[in-house]
This record gives sequence, C-alpha cells and structure tokens, in this order.
Amino acid sequence: MYIGKLAKLTGTTPKAIRHYEALGLLPEPQRREKYRVYSDDDVEAVTLIKQAQSLGFKLSELRKLVEGVNVSEGFPFDAAIAMVKLKRETLHEEMQAIQSLDKRLKQLQEDLQNSSCRC
Repeated sequence: MYIGKLAKLTGTTPKAIRHYEALGLLPEPQRREKYRVYSDDDVEAVTLIKQAQSLGFKLSELRKLVEGVNVSEGFPFDAAIAMVKLKRETLHEEMQAIQSLDKRLKQLQEDLQNSSCRC
C-alpha cells in the first residue's frame, strides 16, 4: 500500500508518517519506482505510535526506545514494557502529589471559611 492508504487506515497524515520515518520510528519503506510501499506491519507500528502518543508518550521518548534497534527486525517489546511501567510509576507519583496538594488546598479553604477576620 502507498503512504496515502497507510495514513487513511491509521488516521494520520502522510506528513506524520514521513516524520516517524525521519525519527527512526518506522523502518525505511520499500519503494516501487518513486513511491513508498508499506505493509500491514507498518499499519500496526503507526497505530502503536499514535496509541502511545494518546497515552502521554512523546515522540522523543519513543525514539529513545528504538535507538540502536533495527526497527525492521521487529519491535523491542521488552523495552517498551519497561517504558510503560516507568510511565505508570511516574503517573502514580504525580497522582499522589496532586492528592497531597488537594488536601492542603482543602485545609486552606476551610481555614479561610472559618476565619473571623473578614477584611
């Protein structure tokens, strides 16, 4: 399939696909004359990239995942699992920090409501 069909199937744009290639997130596609030719594996890869982005991963993080890996030899699942685990740990830490801040804000709100000084 050509880049337009890949873009349509994955809900992205040809420009984004070329950007993923430039970053090394997708392998260099085969060519048929001057046209890029993609496979079902590329559909899966672009879908995975978009899913990761929708979950808060930056392209730079995904790029680190595939650095030193020949993406045409397969996706580094073990490294991806470790990256997801780390992202979840970071998220849980952020959630705890937000809960702590919320408790402090609630206390401030109560203190203000109970204040005898209405300046």
